[in-house]
Amino acid sequence: MKLKSILFSLAPLLILACSTPAKRLQKTFNADAHEGMIVGTICLDKKIYNGYTFSYCDDLPSINDYPNDQGSFTYKYDRADFKKSGKTYYLFTIVKPKGKYKFFKIKIFNNTRNDQSTLEIPVNMKFEIEEGKTTYFGQLYVNTKKKIYNVENKLDRDRVWFAKKASQVKL
Repeated sequence: MKLKSILFSLAPLLILACSTPAKRLQKTFNADAHEGMIVGTICLDKKIYNGYTFSYCDDLPSINDYPNDQGSFTYKYDRADFKKSGKTYYLFTIVKPKGKYKFFKIKIFNNTRNDQSTLEIPVNMKFEIEEGKTTYFGQLYVNTKKKIYNVENKLDRDRVWFAKKASQVKL
């Protein structure tokens, strides 16, 4: 009987521990630590894969082109911030010390019942974080079918979207 009650009490914990954590937007930065923030949106045109990871690093020369001090954020089973006309949109923020950075890789993960695959696309999309400021990156548009990846300026739209989802972030 004790074993049964232990198993029933552990089941919810295992389910919650194994689930994908919700995406969190950082809404503030520490100006005293020389930090700033960059904000933008990710637009996935016809989201057909299970996971998308966007990796970034400082934009300094590195040994053998291995990225320095990398960071990343992943959209796996996250609920989209917005959906419109077959496109899925996610808001993102990156808080780092002032400096020059770049997105260097988009990693796409697909998991069907019988097949798992990973595709890594090298990119070179630079951005700068200014001390004590929030800077707009733009919309990183991703169409994996056509292999199109670019940055578009959607500032007016994104101001409205950030006001709805993360009102502390001022663009």
